Amino acid sequence: MGRQRIGRFEVPRVALVGALLAVVAAAALAAYLASSAPASDQTSAPIDLWARDATLAGRGITVSGRIVANPDLSGAVVKIYKREVGESADTFVADATVTYDNMMSGNTFSAVVPAVTRSCQITATWAGNSDYLASSSWMFAGVRPKLKLVAKTATPRKPKFRITVWPEQPFYQLPLQKPPFLADVQCRVHGVWTWFPGELGVAGTDGKSWCTYEYYDVKPGTYLIRAHFRGTNYNVAGYSAAQRIVVP
Repeated sequence: MGRQRIGRFEVPRVALVGALLAVVAAAALAAYLASSAPASDQTSAPIDLWARDATLAGRGITVSGRIVANPDLSGAVVKIYKREVGESADTFVADATVTYDNMMSGNTFSAVVPAVTRSCQITATWAGNSDYLASSSWMFAGVRPKLKLVAKTATPRKPKFRITVWPEQPFYQLPLQKPPFLADVQCRVHGVWTWFPGELGVAGTDGKSWCTYEYYDVKPGTYLIRAHFRGTNYNVAGYSAAQRIVVP
């Protein structure tokens, strides 16, 4: 049996030929698989997605978007989903039909996500077509809670305030943990919103839906006030409507 010297070692020629044939066979198989794989001329078409600033709880969110592709995709359908904070799955809310504007924005769409109560993730998906791959995009949409501020000013120099928050903010109280104050009272002073000008006496809250504040030594006069919600994982910061009160 013939042998082939490689460096310091002698290798049987049969073994060497077998190794070379194995390499050639592997290369041929790879070339065949590559040539037989179905070719795809599809390209990507990303989706841009946007919405207005934070929406008030209970209202819908108007979401708009654009499929980034040059050809006219009029009639294509983009599916819109939402997932509010605390939920574990997306909920289908609308089909948005694409319209095309050659001069301005291209392939655009819009839809309304109805009656949201908490900040949410909004997702838009398009199935694609023979020229474009399927695409998807998502965005975060902030939702502000509804705030109600009630003032009682009958007692001279000692106004009392109650703030209610909707929707209720989940709060899981641990032993010895104090509930958080979700909102406070602000006052307009010299054109700037700041703390209410008085000495804080008694304050209370359930950490979920209401806060109360009692002040003393407040100077008699007219004050422009509002409630300020600080924001949680469930709803973004917000304010109540401003109102004027008279402290006797």
